[in-house]
Amino acid sequence: MTDTLVLVLAVLLMLAGLVGVIVPLIPGIPLILGIIVAYGWYEGFEVINVAYIAMMGGITLLSVVVDYLSTTLGAKYSGSTRAGVWGAFIGTFVGLFIFPPLGLLIGPWVGAMLGEYLSVNDINKAVKAGFGTVIGLFSGLFFNLLLGIIMVVSFLVRVI
Repeated sequence: MTDTLVLVLAVLLMLAGLVGVIVPLIPGIPLILGIIVAYGWYEGFEVINVAYIAMMGGITLLSVVVDYLSTTLGAKYSGSTRAGVWGAFIGTFVGLFIFPPLGLLIGPWVGAMLGEYLSVNDINKAVKAGFGTVIGLFSGLFFNLLLGIIMVVSFLVRVI
């Protein structure tokens, strides 16, 4: 393959990784890291060197921490129990398949509310927990999308 074709393929796969930050079935940030490492291997680790890969690995690790903390802190801030957090998680997948793409917004909220309501039997707490969990979920999603864009742009700056 020509170098240009490999670069175009790498960028297209990285764009799929950015989609994966939003769509929970695709491991977005790890996919981007994998493409960076594969491209580094292809070009002999001259432009994409070990230091750069380590830096991108650090960003990938940060994205995992953000994923966990954003939802947990959003739920905790709003007084949610684990049932609310699990409800949001399950609701994300159900919403994605039943009402795409709107279900990606509604599913986590309804799931968090249902999970919380089943846990505490208080509709007011359930609504508050649902909103808090979803705010945490989407703030983490936004931050991870930003991290993914930073990874893709830094890759392009290095290789072009």
